[in-house]
Amino acid sequence: MADSQYKFPTFDELPKVEGEPQGCIWGFFDKDGKKDECGTLNLLTPSVVQAASREIQSGEHIQLDWPLHNVQFPGFNRKEFSQKKIDLDALLGFKAMDDELYINTQSGSQWDSLKHFAHQKTGKYYNGLTHEQAVKSDTNGIHNWCERGGIVGRGVLVDWLGWYEGHKGMAPSPVTRHEILVDELDAALKWQGTTTRPGDILLIRSGYVRWHNDASEAERKKGTQDNSIAIGLQGSETSVRWLYDHHFAAVVGDTVAFEAWPPKIAEGWCLHEWLLVQWGSPIGEMWDLEKLAAVCKQKKRYTFFLTSAPLHVKGGIGSPPGAIAIF
Repeated sequence: MADSQYKFPTFDELPKVEGEPQGCIWGFFDKDGKKDECGTLNLLTPSVVQAASREIQSGEHIQLDWPLHNVQFPGFNRKEFSQKKIDLDALLGFKAMDDELYINTQSGSQWDSLKHFAHQKTGKYYNGLTHEQAVKSDTNGIHNWCERGGIVGRGVLVDWLGWYEGHKGMAPSPVTRHEILVDELDAALKWQGTTTRPGDILLIRSGYVRWHNDASEAERKKGTQDNSIAIGLQGSETSVRWLYDHHFAAVVGDTVAFEAWPPKIAEGWCLHEWLLVQWGSPIGEMWDLEKLAAVCKQKKRYTFFLTSAPLHVKGGIGSPPGAIAIF
């Protein structure tokens, strides 16, 4: 359980934050008059991490980052990954090599920081940071996560894809706007025999990475660059209340945006606005959960120790996760 210092009111009993919808927790993690910049990662307290370490039993470990070059055709006009290998023999006279990388941090396995996506109506980010302030400051950057020791805790995989194919047959195409329901997550958790607890890091397998791995070059271009449509968790009041009630430290998906994309922003239930803005919950996207799902199935255990070391960039907006699951 999360430490006793964090006792959450119910969604409807949360103190009202002026100008924000009911359910906003701005100020909840503030300390000594200083505005918090880590959001729900504060739930990863030493006792929570120590409890999570008991998940390590066999010592097997799996990295969850997709290879950086995997997304051939990044969406939203983003530049693809590139690598330049440098022969130091020609430059310095001794046989050695360097390399230089170009990475758009939103074009592969990633974390979204708390300054990546604002509330589209108010233009504010987590804890009241305005867009005008965000573009001129390092506030809410990923360096805050690094300075608190990275992201370490208990990971919980919800193998929605495995559950769906076992109970309903062929799963929907991941490059359609199929909405995953929280009732289905509950059913999958029950099927797995998995119970969540506050401070967990939630990972949802939808099948997007599997589709991309198996798709042709033409299919990838059509699915990832020509059309900005992808499977994900339904953006709805039901989803928002479910996520709040579980008090996850962070959430992760293997799909483009964690939530079904594009979101229905006008309806007020865009999950990016709730997770990143209202609660300060990091969102992981396009993580490779395929080998993880296979090991979980073989072990009949869907919880594990999870570590993630994002790039330590001052004011960082996104980062490859550097994530490892340990059993």
